[in-house]
Amino acid sequence: MFKKRIPIIVAMFVLLSGFLAAKPAAAASVTKYVTATALNVRTGPGTTYQIVTTIKQNQAVTVSQTSGSWDKVTVGGKTGWASNQYLTTKNLAERLKTVGSNKQLILVTANGYNSSNAEIRTFQRNSLGKWVPVLTTTGHIGKYGFATATNMREGGKRSPIGKYTIGTAFGRYANPGTKMPYRKITSDDVWVDDPTSKLYNTWQSRSKTLGQWKSAENMNIAAYSYGFVINYNTQRTPYKGSAIFFHIGSGYTLGCTSTSQTNVVSILKWLDPSKSPVIIQTPIQELNKY
Repeated sequence: MFKKRIPIIVAMFVLLSGFLAAKPAAAASVTKYVTATALNVRTGPGTTYQIVTTIKQNQAVTVSQTSGSWDKVTVGGKTGWASNQYLTTKNLAERLKTVGSNKQLILVTANGYNSSNAEIRTFQRNSLGKWVPVLTTTGHIGKYGFATATNMREGGKRSPIGKYTIGTAFGRYANPGTKMPYRKITSDDVWVDDPTSKLYNTWQSRSKTLGQWKSAENMNIAAYSYGFVINYNTQRTPYKGSAIFFHIGSGYTLGCTSTSQTNVVSILKWLDPSKSPVIIQTPIQELNKY
């Protein structure tokens, strides 16, 4: 009886092994990024399955399983399968070509030029020179979205695209712990936005400069309780835009970039001038320009 059972046991083992081998390979969750302009997420690992949702280029997804050329992904509360030939483990910062000398990066992206909703990500290089994500959150840019250097105008209510250094940190209260140069705002502080003034796009004392400008923005407001200057239009070219800040806010801006106070303070504490921090602002579709 025992000898007769051996072939049966072997056969069962072979069948079981084949079943296990056929199952999709489970893996530890990993973040990947979409490289295609648009990528369909389906109910199963193949093009014959129904589409659950479509994800856009550079969007982050969480991969929990792999079956051949398909990854099981979760994004925006939805789970399905996407072709992994259009997914990469390289984060957004690792794919940039213009930040070789920088060790801290703030990346502000929006879906196209005309959206005021933005995604804000921060990255820092590790000891191996690799970019490591630090913070990922949401925020806002100008009411009418982004503007190119050609289209940027004073009062246009658009935020400038480009790569910029980070200027003075500021706030209406004591330094929250930033290593950046910090300036406390007083009731006398204004930012000159008069394109005809020699003081255009500079921080000034209202009382000391009266008569030298026709309009200036009051700095002592809640939105500027904490923030920093984005070094845009430092040449102070008339009509090209002024007072471009990263500050507190919960809705569209008039040309700045905003997010919650918690996020602003966290970023201020993280920023380190010795790491040459920069901010890149761009539609997500044009990230490859940087």
